[in-house]
Amino acid sequence: MTLKYPNADECLKLLDSLVRVIDANRGPASSEREWYAHNLANKFANHCFFTIYLTYNKNLLKLPHKAIELHGLPSIDILARASIEAFLTFHYIFYSPKNDEEKNYKYWAYRLAGHAERKDLPILSPEYAQKVGEDNKAVIDFSTKLASNSSFNSLTVRQRRKILKGEWRLLGWKAIALDANLSKMIARYYGHLCGFAHSSSLSVLQMAQAHQKHEQQLLIRPSIYAVNIVISNFITEYCSIFPQCQPILGYDDSELINSWIFLGKS
Repeated sequence: MTLKYPNADECLKLLDSLVRVIDANRGPASSEREWYAHNLANKFANHCFFTIYLTYNKNLLKLPHKAIELHGLPSIDILARASIEAFLTFHYIFYSPKNDEEKNYKYWAYRLAGHAERKDLPILSPEYAQKVGEDNKAVIDFSTKLASNSSFNSLTVRQRRKILKGEWRLLGWKAIALDANLSKMIARYYGHLCGFAHSSSLSVLQMAQAHQKHEQQLLIRPSIYAVNIVISNFITEYCSIFPQCQPILGYDDSELINSWIFLGKS
């Protein structure tokens, strides 16, 4: 399959649609869960902004002893991975649940995991010790809520233990991508992008190759392609959860979004 190289105008139109639907949801959230969904959308958008910016804006960094042309490839791929992961998190926590019990279970597991992250970090100040104490109380609170949740209690003992230890998702990222109707190709590409975050040898090789302008386009193209797909899917899921945002989109917006969703399933 040959991937088209998205031009800057097309990427900016998708980003504009994303910003407009998120902005249409301004104002007080009706629940803590909706507040987290909205701010996860802001996090997703921020990753996408910088991915597109680094792709289409060439910069020169002037150091005291030399000027360095910035090659964005490694950062673009890391940001593309973060964008995909933010979309998949939004899909898993806020869009995929089929009923209220599953909504609460996934959201509470997600919140518990966040508060459990700091428990093993060194205490460097009294203020930090207070934060860790607050986290411990929150973990107990969310554990208690989960204990009364039917979706959580339908899991195996092993699965429940994993969640209570802070492993909020029981599916791998590739499985969540397939559940979000992304193609197997995009799901596999996410795994490839992880190598850039973890400095795999291939990421080092491609960094060296990126100094050739022709190679830059070939190497960056799949990441921008994937980001446009997840932006389009994110907009659709966000408008489903917050239907008041849907009227913001015009016919041209919807046509472009649907074309990228179709490409993402191919």
